[in-house]
Amino acid sequence: MQKETHIIIRENPDMGLESFYLRYGKQLLAYSLKNWQTDEDTAWELIYKTYEKISKQIDKYNFKNEEKFASFVLVSFLNNLRNHYRDIKKQIEIVPEENIKLHPAFSDDDQEQTESAKLQLLNEELAKLEDWERMLLLLKAQQMPYSEIAKYIDKPENQLKVYYARLKRKITEKMTLKMEVNHE
Repeated sequence: MQKETHIIIRENPDMGLESFYLRYGKQLLAYSLKNWQTDEDTAWELIYKTYEKISKQIDKYNFKNEEKFASFVLVSFLNNLRNHYRDIKKQIEIVPEENIKLHPAFSDDDQEQTESAKLQLLNEELAKLEDWERMLLLLKAQQMPYSEIAKYIDKPENQLKVYYARLKRKITEKMTLKMEVNHE
């Protein structure tokens, strides 16, 4: 039986990097290239950034098994991907000061408040879910196939489809109900 990656990282970070690369590197690379259309250099940079972050904070966490650690790795990697694209978007959207009043993003405060309220409702509903449910919604939102998601969530692939449909319907119904109550 192969030693679990999180244990190797704790014991020897250099060996942990090798184990991390062998166990997760190619999967994360393929996912990044296929689903996020990153270039290979950026993908590897994000993979190593994920490893660095995990290796520095690994003592704060206890993992029951390799599957739980794999889920943690994927969520950490997805956060790095999102942060990377958010940073790129911020760089692109910089507007000169003199054009701020003319920029459409600053023209409709009501729409911004409505969107903020919807986002707050969504965050509240997501916070009520179990970790695996949030992961399912997040990974499916990234258009990851159920076969891949099943590797990170300890549920059968065919059941994930049912869980996803139920979760989506449940959150939509709760948000719709709360929005109707708020508007009355």
